Amino acid sequence: MPEELKTKAIVVRAVPYHETDMIITLVSPEYGKLTATARGCLKPKAKLRYAAEPMNFGDYLLNGKGERYIIVDCSQIESFSSVTYDIEKFYAASLVLEVLAKLTPDEPEPALFLDALSALNDLTYSKKDTDEVVTDFLLAVLKDNGSDLDFSHCNVCKCDLTGDAYFDVADGIVCEHCKNFGATVIDGVSRAYIGGENRDIPHELKARANMLVAEILYSLLGTRIGSHYFAEQL
Repeated sequence: MPEELKTKAIVVRAVPYHETDMIITLVSPEYGKLTATARGCLKPKAKLRYAAEPMNFGDYLLNGKGERYIIVDCSQIESFSSVTYDIEKFYAASLVLEVLAKLTPDEPEPALFLDALSALNDLTYSKKDTDEVVTDFLLAVLKDNGSDLDFSHCNVCKCDLTGDAYFDVADGIVCEHCKNFGATVIDGVSRAYIGGENRDIPHELKARANMLVAEILYSLLGTRIGSHYFAEQL
């Protein structure tokens, strides 16, 4: 990578370093995951304090060699700061950042980046239900990775799914007659919710359905989501 790098990026993680610095993890649609130092950003009057805040989206100017960068400048595009005023939205936003960080290697993942940006925007500005933002984001992540699952039809016999369904890595979403031994049960309420047939259900049931989607994501992509969004449901 060049010694001076300019890119749009989202802050997915920030850790204090020494007395006044922060080590931040950025995700860029052009360069993938980057690590940079925000020098002096913990000082009370630091000009670039916002550049080290998780969820900050901006045009970053970095300088350095190899994998060691220093933030030289940042033009903020969006802070998404109002999400922090609502604990459920904050937990959902944290899930988005976690998935973005875990599924973005050193190589860029522009589709995932745009899905994460869209989810953060929905959580901040739209009236869309928080659980549904999480659902649609996780489904988009699966689609980005080649797993566009159909929760309305059996992936083997193509019959319409009207009640419970089942999932396994080999066959995807299937009916009771086509399931393999050990397949994960997707109850009828969760299946209809995930598939968009009926989203008028209580928060607790939406959260349960999202846990199932997260388990499917783990089975297919090997990424376990440990967000507070799920911890709060237990």
